[in-house]
This record gives sequence, C-alpha cells and structure tokens, in this order.
Amino acid sequence: MAREKNITPLLAAGGRSSRRARISCPGLGQGGGRSVRGRARCRGGMAPSMLVGCLWFLMIAFMFFAQHHVCDAYFVPAINVFVGKMKRSDNTWLQRWGQEAVAGATICALGCNGPEMFTNLISLYTGSDAGIGVVVGSEIFNLLIIVGLTISAAPVLPLALERVPFARDCMFYALSIVLLYWALLDHKIEAYEAWVLLAAAGVYVACVYFTDDFVQCIPALRPEKAEVGSESPSKKKGTMHGVEVDVEEILHGRMVDAHGGATEKWNLDATEHGIYAEPNKPPAEPEPKANARGSLGFTFAGGGDALLGPMLKYKDLKEVVLMDMGVINLEFIHNLQHITLRLTVEDAAKRTELLNNIQEYSLCRPWVHGYDATIRGAWQHLYHTMVSKDPLLDKLLAIPHFLIDGLLKLTLFAVDVKDVRKEGRWPLCFVGAMFWLAIFSFFMLEIANQIHYNIPALPNSFLGITVCAIGTSFPNAVASVLMAQQNKPAAAIANALGSNVQNVFLAMALPWVIFQFQYGGKPIDQNVAGIDEGVLWMSGTLLLVVFFVFLPPFCKLSYAYGPVLVSVYLAYLVITSGETFHWWPPLVN
Repeated sequence: MAREKNITPLLAAGGRSSRRARISCPGLGQGGGRSVRGRARCRGGMAPSMLVGCLWFLMIAFMFFAQHHVCDAYFVPAINVFVGKMKRSDNTWLQRWGQEAVAGATICALGCNGPEMFTNLISLYTGSDAGIGVVVGSEIFNLLIIVGLTISAAPVLPLALERVPFARDCMFYALSIVLLYWALLDHKIEAYEAWVLLAAAGVYVACVYFTDDFVQCIPALRPEKAEVGSESPSKKKGTMHGVEVDVEEILHGRMVDAHGGATEKWNLDATEHGIYAEPNKPPAEPEPKANARGSLGFTFAGGGDALLGPMLKYKDLKEVVLMDMGVINLEFIHNLQHITLRLTVEDAAKRTELLNNIQEYSLCRPWVHGYDATIRGAWQHLYHTMVSKDPLLDKLLAIPHFLIDGLLKLTLFAVDVKDVRKEGRWPLCFVGAMFWLAIFSFFMLEIANQIHYNIPALPNSFLGITVCAIGTSFPNAVASVLMAQQNKPAAAIANALGSNVQNVFLAMALPWVIFQFQYGGKPIDQNVAGIDEGVLWMSGTLLLVVFFVFLPPFCKLSYAYGPVLVSVYLAYLVITSGETFHWWPPLVN
C-alpha cells in the first residue's frame, strides 16, 4: 500500500500529529491522518459505513453521559467534602481554601475541567487528533454559550460583574492564549514550555487566593455594600411541620462547589397544596398569603433565588432518599434541572412524622427509599422506574443510567462519600472518579476514531473541537443557567472564565508534563497548522465579551448581549464546518 504522510490543520481538516507517524489510507480522504491502530482497521476491518458511523454517535453521547455522571456522583462530591473540611478548619489560611473563589480556581477546577484534561492525556497515548481540539472547542463554548445563556437566564438585568475578579480572569485568560500560541508555535512542546504553562496555573491560583487582600488594600476597588453578601446562602435552618431541620440546597453541576454558604433559620411547612417557606421570624399575619409566596411549591426568601424558579412543586419531587445520621435528601428534577434539598432531622420520631406528612401531601408520588451505595441500589432504581408511571422516555433513559451507575457502584461503593459515614474516604473517592474519567475519555476518543473511519469527511480534530467539546461542556452550561436562576449569574460567568484559564494551564499543561516525565522529557510533536485560527477565535471571543463590558452601563451586561454571544457560537460552528467540508477556504492559512 502506498504510504503518504498527512499533515492537516487543527480546525479545518486534521489536528496535531502524535509522536507516532501519521499515515493516510485509500478511501479515507484528506480528513486527518490515521494511527497504526486505525490503519490496521483500514486494511482488514469492516468497510466504512455511513449508517454505522451515525450509530457510533449514540455511543459517544453515552460516553458524554458517563463522564458527567462520574463527575456529578463521585468527583464533585469528593471535592465538596474537601472544601467543607477546609471551611471548618481552625486554621485561617486553610479556611480560605474553602472559599468559593479559591476552591473554584483550584480543586473545583479539576471537577469542571476533568473530562477535557483526561481527554488530552489519553490522546497523547492513543495518538488521537481530538485531544487539543476538545480543549480549544471547550474554551470557545464556555465563553460564548455559557456567558450568553447566563445573561439570558439572569433574573436581574443589566447583570453587574465584580470588577476586580473579572479583570483578573480576563487578563489571565489572555495570558493563557498567548502562552498556548507560544508553546505551539514551533510545532512541538518542549519540557520547559509545559512547565511554564503549569507554573502559570500556580500563579493564577496565588492571585485568586490573595485577591481579597489586594482589594481591601485599595479602597477604590472595594465593592459597594449592596454587592457584599448578595449571593444567597445554600444552607438554611428551619422547621417543617413543626420539625426543626437543617436545609441545604445542592446544585448538581461541575461549575462550582455546591455546598457554600452560611446558615439561617427557616420555617418550612408542607401542606396539601405544596411546601411553603419563609424566614424563621414571628409572622406578621396569621395566615400566609398566596400572592406573596405563591400557592404551590417550595420557595426560598419569597422565591427570588430558588433554583427551579419561584417554587419547587410536588410534581417535581421524584425521590425521597433516607440517608444515615438523620439526613433526608429530597430530589427535585424539572426538565434538565436537578437539585437536592438535604434535610437533617436529629429526632427519629420527628423524622418519621416529617416523612409521613410529605408522603401524604405529595400523594405518594415520589419514591421513598434508603440510600444504597452498592449495585443493588442501581438495580432498585431501574426497577422502580420501569414499574412506575413515568413517561416512556424516562424508562428508556433509565437503561443507560443503570449501566453506568451500576458499574460505578460496583467499584466505588466502599468510598462513596454521599454516604456521610464514608466522608473520611474522600481521597479514595477522588482517585476512583479520576480513574473512571480516564477510562471513559479513552473510549470517547476511540469512538471518535470509529466515527472518522466510517465517515471520513469528519476528521478527529473536527469531532474534538465541536461534538466532543459540546458534549463535555454541556453540563457546565446547564449548571450556569441554574446558578443564574439562583441569582448568581456573576459567579457563573466568573467560573466560566476561570475554567477557561485552567483549561490551558491544567487540562493542556498537566498531561504534557505527565507524558514527558514518562518519556524522559522528550519534545511532543504537534501539528499546529490551524493554531492561528484557533487563537483567533479564542482571542476574538474574549475581546467581544470585554467590548460588551465596556459599553454603557460600564461593567454590566444587558440582555441583548446573550443572544448575540450564542449567535456568534452558531456562526463559529458554521464557519468551522464549512472549512472542514471545503465549502470555503480557512479564515487563516
């Protein structure tokens, strides 16, 4: 067979080449080189099929769900346990590591960027072109889609930004783009270049750690009093049916720590109409007014910052999970939104009374069960869904959920920190989640290879920068919308920018350091023919957001900017697709 080296651009028709030689096969077109494994399939495997390629898209979607489930069920909970321990530490320096901003820029960044980091790491060993594309695509997705949707979902507009953190993150994001371009300019990654990028991550963390001290030293930079404490606490203390409980509202997503916040006293009362909530103060009126708090559902502080809007309704209450040590989890699911209300009731008799009232008023619709960290718990969840009156779609989705959940419970049941008795094992839970993230990232890249083999017009780099980037970042977009509805849109935007910074400094640099350490510091060959266009899109999207921020009113984002940013991302997909399919020439040669 004739052999021909195939060097293709990152965005248009290829990606970086691995340390292995890239060789094209007849019939595969010019859409990216093949590794040795792919060439073997080309010689003796099944002939390419468009139908088979389309079916592989279902499998790659399954891998996206698997990655998200690992993060949501094990990776982020382990991180949250660590953050909680730091908050409760007697050492003031350790307490700062439990602050949302510092934790979000450090260990929480691993929860947010874990899929991208492991995808890039695995791609170095498998020779896939998708690794660097996933990171670049995620950068553009985060800045355009997450910021755009956050603005659109914000309850109060124009959206005011915290000036110092926003300026800091923008400067470091610009620095990350410059350093990335510098590292890839000579078509290879030297050991010192990887270490410079990784060291920049440490500098960024240090700047985040000392931002508050810097602000306090300069009076002009201090936020107005109205901005301080504007974010609602996620943990409250109150009474439900006369039972005093701790109430913690948990956001399911990778963007930020889900458990931050102070403690307040709250009165919660579940009636036949729904669950009412109000501050634990002497009531001004003997009976609650329906028009003041709504006639149905659950609400925090008059409904301004509840995750599912003004109220949580009984129809959205899917599960009541009985944990240990007096903890009850109320699982609310509404469309793509999923939150947990964690109630702590010390008295067993009061806990039974509380459960009986919830079951009575919710007409026994939610599934009440104990938490089982073993595979038996996954089977019980599947069985309940199949025999329940849930829609057919929920029953179909329960099957892939069981396959992933069962596999994870089978291997991680002993270190599942959602069981409060096992919170001390959070480091093992963290390591176990990292292991499964690496496994699922490997399969995602292999499936991308199969898609490219069966549909040669779709190179691996294009799949990485579009399909894989969207799939790995989509849960972050959902989480950002939830945060915006919780009246935390500025925090969602800050986490999107911080995630982009660490995407380059961690998700790219750390795999390079690990790979070079194993191979004696040898340079990693990179095909970066399309890096100019990648840098152009990353820089252009950042400049667009900064331009909007400088428009009047200064440092505020109006509603019209949200649809504009989303539209720019759609234009980016169209332009990138056109370049890949040779409908028009690349923007940058």
